[in-house]
Amino acid sequence: MSPAPTPGRRLRVPAAVALAVTLTAAGVSSALGADPGARAVDVPAAAECGTDGFCEDFEEMDGGAPGGRWEVETRDCSGTGTATVDPEAGRDGGQALRIDGADGYCNHVFVATDLADVDTGAGLYVRFWVRHTDELPQQHVTFLAMEDVADNSRDLRMGGQNAALQWNRESDDATLPEQSPAGVALSEPLPVDEWVCLEYQLDGSAGLLETWLNGEQVVGLVVDGEPTHDIDSQWLNRADWAPDVVDLRLGWESYGEGADTLWYDDIAVGTTRTGC
Repeated sequence: MSPAPTPGRRLRVPAAVALAVTLTAAGVSSALGADPGARAVDVPAAAECGTDGFCEDFEEMDGGAPGGRWEVETRDCSGTGTATVDPEAGRDGGQALRIDGADGYCNHVFVATDLADVDTGAGLYVRFWVRHTDELPQQHVTFLAMEDVADNSRDLRMGGQNAALQWNRESDDATLPEQSPAGVALSEPLPVDEWVCLEYQLDGSAGLLETWLNGEQVVGLVVDGEPTHDIDSQWLNRADWAPDVVDLRLGWESYGEGADTLWYDDIAVGTTRTGC
C-alpha cells in the first residue's frame, strides 16, 4: 500500500473532538450485545437525530451536482470520478448521493462538508448507510475521510484493504486492524448490492475509536487504548494520537486497483449515537 500524495487545499474549521468513553473490564460484553468477541466499550442508547449535529437524506436537492452544505472536492487532481445526486436510488426510493469511483489516485472524488455546526468538543458520532457494486479490492481504497488538523492536516480514512474494512492513518500509513491474516479476519467485508449501516465514534482526547456494521461492533476496528496484537498495536505505536477532525468527506479514492460505484444515504452526525 502506498500513502496518498500530500493533500491540497481543504476546508479549515477549528474543532476539538473530545468524547467521554468508559472502558469496561476485559471480557465484558459490548453494550451492543453479548458477542464474546466484542471489545468492551460502553455505548449510550441510540437517539434520534437532534440539534447536536445534522442529518442528510439528500431529498432537498434537485439532482445533479450535490449542494447545500456539501461541496464536491477532488483535492490535488481530478479525472473520471464523479459525484451526483441520484433521484431514484435512495433507501426508500428517493434520492441518494452517488459516487462513481475509478481506478487510480487522480480519479478520486469526494463530497465534503465541514463540521462547524457540530459541537465536536462534546464528542463525535457518525452514522451513514452505503450501498456499492464491487467487492473491496486487495489493494487499499478509501470511501470516507476526515482532515485531522492535529496531524498536520493529514487524513483519518475509512475504506478497505485485503477485501475487508479498515481504518488508515495517512500520516504514517498505520492500519486498523493490522493487515496480518489474523487481523484482517477480525474485520468484515463491505456487503455488495445491499444497503448497510456503518457507524463510528471518535474520542479525540483519548485517541479511541469504535466501529459498527449493521449495529454490531467490528472487533478489528476498535482502538481501546490497550494495544492488542493484530488489531491496534501498530496504531498505538503513536502514543500521542489525539485527532482533531474538521470535516467529513464521502467518496472514493484508490491507490492502485479498485473501481466502485457507491450510494450514500441517511447520514447522521452529532454528539450522541443515532443507531441504525
